[in-house]
Amino acid sequence: MTSSRRVRRFELITERDSQEIGTTLSRQLRRADAFLAAARYMVRYHPKAGATTIRLAAAFAARMHRSRHGHVAFNLDATVRELDLSRRTVLNHARYLRELGLIAWVEHGSKRNVLRTRRGSAFGPGGYRGTATIYALVAPPAWDHAQGRRLRGAGYRSRLIGYTDMGRDRAVATARSRARRARTTSRKRCTPSVVVTSTPSLLQVDTREKKNTRRLREQSGGRSRRRTLITVEECQQAIALTEQVQREVWWLSTACSRRVAYALRPLITAGWTALQLAAELATWGVPGHLKDPAAYIHHEAGRRQRLGELPPTPAAPANAPRPDDGGRYEAMLRDRGRNTPAWRRYGQLVRPRLRADLAELRERRRAQAAAAAPVYRPVLREPEEAFFASLPADSWVDAPTPREIYAARAQGCAAGRGRVLSAVDDAWQDHLRDHAAASRACEGLRAQWARESADVPDGAVVGGPDAPRWRDMRE
Repeated sequence: MTSSRRVRRFELITERDSQEIGTTLSRQLRRADAFLAAARYMVRYHPKAGATTIRLAAAFAARMHRSRHGHVAFNLDATVRELDLSRRTVLNHARYLRELGLIAWVEHGSKRNVLRTRRGSAFGPGGYRGTATIYALVAPPAWDHAQGRRLRGAGYRSRLIGYTDMGRDRAVATARSRARRARTTSRKRCTPSVVVTSTPSLLQVDTREKKNTRRLREQSGGRSRRRTLITVEECQQAIALTEQVQREVWWLSTACSRRVAYALRPLITAGWTALQLAAELATWGVPGHLKDPAAYIHHEAGRRQRLGELPPTPAAPANAPRPDDGGRYEAMLRDRGRNTPAWRRYGQLVRPRLRADLAELRERRRAQAAAAAPVYRPVLREPEEAFFASLPADSWVDAPTPREIYAARAQGCAAGRGRVLSAVDDAWQDHLRDHAAASRACEGLRAQWARESADVPDGAVVGGPDAPRWRDMRE
């Protein structure tokens, strides 16, 4: 299949609903080189994309190390200054990347002040912080298919499970080229004053060997460090508290919340709140190139505790504002669409008239349904009381009904006999009596005919020569 056929078969993702993280068909990426490779391949499918699109993709890829999920914050002003482009150009090429399936929305930006929502009544004048647009860097299915990859699942949560024959050869060549570049780069040596400390990965493994453990234990008098066991709920609460602190302390934004929570565990166990921890960490002197914030907190907290520099845990006042656990912030994100000028105009101008029209329409439908409803007509041809009065006196009419019997038993008294009938029309009574008399006469004639038919001799023909004689006998 030629590349021209691929270009014709690929369809740009122009619907905004399909560019969200929950609806995209692209796969999650966590490595910058993989995203750049996908961008260089997919740029050919868009008629307006080009070198500027690749520059914007490279700017996004340079920020991927700040998030373990591959999410980047899209700061429009900073990106304009970094790429030396106009705002409209940056926004257009970001749209090209969304249409190519290379980025997807995690959160839409807002200019509303989120500090007011987070701090609640503790918010003071002079603070402002908006909500940035957050993108997830993803790999389109067309690029995975071109690279010969086999995936499990679909969408953002799909995973790479293998390669085709062509994809395996391509992956081996890419791995060898990456290893060759790594060996070439490692041979270059520079002085520490020239090399800037790189941002480490979130997971660091200490490979140093621990020797003479028994001798050290004997020197310490046999005392061994005991680990304080905590429950799962306490661990979750500590991580949630640490995330609140990370939103307030700038140099903790890229750190792993689990490791920072472990480093802050002595202070959290002592009763420190998120506001107290943020205020204390803000006073610490942070190095210019902080390599591991969690390790720095662990070391500095232990040193300050040994020297007695950490202040005691102050008791929170009775009327102190409750720190936000993220609920008010999430509620603000859900309701931010209702605070826009368009929503306010809708509430003032359109909604009252719309509700009035809907109420009028419902009332009209009820009136039409009531007019079209069939009129109930009783099944009996005569009134019920007239029917009861026409029955003989010894019938079940004189006996109490089952409801009356049960009511008498519940009240502990005897059931009455008979019922009081209302006055009825005499014409109905005469008609019903005549009908009952005719029914009894018909029954008698049927019985007499049956008895006389049983006395007919065998072989006699009704209507033959003997018919008059049998007729006279019947008379």
